[in-house]
Amino acid sequence: MPSFSIDPKYQELGFPVHVGTLDYDVAVRPSPPALVHSIEDGSEMRLQELLGEAASSDPVIQGVRGAFKLCGKDPSRYRPSSESLTRRVISGKELYQVNNVVDSGNLISLMTGIPVGIYDSAKIEGDMFLSIGKAGESYEGIGRGKINLEGLPTLGDNKGPFGTPFSDSARTAVTDDTSHIIFVLYGLNVDIAHVEAAAEIADTLLIRFCAPSDD
Repeated sequence: MPSFSIDPKYQELGFPVHVGTLDYDVAVRPSPPALVHSIEDGSEMRLQELLGEAASSDPVIQGVRGAFKLCGKDPSRYRPSSESLTRRVISGKELYQVNNVVDSGNLISLMTGIPVGIYDSAKIEGDMFLSIGKAGESYEGIGRGKINLEGLPTLGDNKGPFGTPFSDSARTAVTDDTSHIIFVLYGLNVDIAHVEAAAEIADTLLIRFCAPSDD
């Protein structure tokens, strides 16, 4: 897995940054029924936890929203991806089904409140670093068109930015041909114990639902 570093600017902003990075061999395929049921159960648990409150009332999502503000982005216009997933569930809609890898990531994010990123490691060039998007920086988002990265926490490599806790780039997206992923937990303004617990959930789900078959 590429090495990972964090821009010293984050220390000046005064909030904790605990980014988890995991890597896995995967086989991309349609989500099996057991994963679909897990997503349904996870959605119901989230509704019970929030008891009719807004997604932004969740303490973890609140923390990430605060990090967005301190970095320079309005979290009501650029919502953390975990908040967007939670809002979708609260509104009575099901999560989009893409494939087993992406769907597992969405479930992990929904359950923990932490934005996650899943990247095809073959498309990452050199080492990874977390910075804050500069004026004029953008990339083509997955299904979103061009995304203005200024003020967003931004993950990049030697070719430039490719991920944020808002929406990821098409350049490093998981496709049917992906065989190895880097899974990132954006624990921005989130307690390290919660990030570690989320990493354990991620490890369980990704191994169960996304590992290559033995045959």
